[in-house]
Amino acid sequence: MYNITETAKRLKELRVNAGKTQSQVADELGFCVDTVRKNEQGIRGLSVDQADMYAEYYGTTIDYIINGNLKTDSPLDSLLCGYTEEMQSMALKILKGILDNLN
Repeated sequence: MYNITETAKRLKELRVNAGKTQSQVADELGFCVDTVRKNEQGIRGLSVDQADMYAEYYGTTIDYIINGNLKTDSPLDSLLCGYTEEMQSMALKILKGILDNLN
């Protein structure tokens, strides 16, 4: 069941983990700052389009944003979820370097 308060907490956590301000998220997604603020405070629910945009932006799933379910293909996906695409890419390069040196 959709719990707007829990969804709001997850959105805020994803934003903080990504090192973004509400203003940055709003600008990058084409939302008003007021929309991002109300989404994170649980004042305004999400449309399907907004949930999809947030999920893509934060590198997670709509299911995680709405229900808190982390269903991923690998444990690595769970670790990287919520970080920016740039940070995920950097982490994967570092991991690849470590694995290459183990051989």
